[in-house]
Amino acid sequence: MKKIVSLLMMLSLVSISMAQEPVADDLDYGDSASVTLTVKAWGALGEGKYADAVMYTEKCSELYEDEARKMQASLTAKAPTDKVHDYWALNDVGTSYFIRGEALMKLNRNDEALAAYKVVTDDLYYAQAWDPKGWFWAPADAAKMKIEMLKHKKDTDF
Repeated sequence: MKKIVSLLMMLSLVSISMAQEPVADDLDYGDSASVTLTVKAWGALGEGKYADAVMYTEKCSELYEDEARKMQASLTAKAPTDKVHDYWALNDVGTSYFIRGEALMKLNRNDEALAAYKVVTDDLYYAQAWDPKGWFWAPADAAKMKIEMLKHKKDTDF
């Protein structure tokens, strides 16, 4: 009886983890615009669909990262509020990397999360994200805090 219960518990855990891993064909990328992918990634993250969030952010990076890096290289500081939308690829890709880090942490893939956060802090640090409450925030600043948290966790895990 104990073996059956253990087997059923393992099967339920496997099915739960498999449910978290979507099939790429199941995702709707919409018009595949960077803003669409970023919004969908935020939505998936908020709904607890972490693997979906990762996939949306990967698609955003795949399509727009080259342009984002060009925009980053053209700046010497964060764009002023009246120009921030001119840097759409930088903002969306930088935000997507931050979302990817969040989703990967939820999936307990901390080394990958750390790598995603480092892209924001090291390469796309002028990215800005809009908060629906009415202001822009810097994903790089938030990513720095997450990196410190992950490093501290790594140092204290035993």
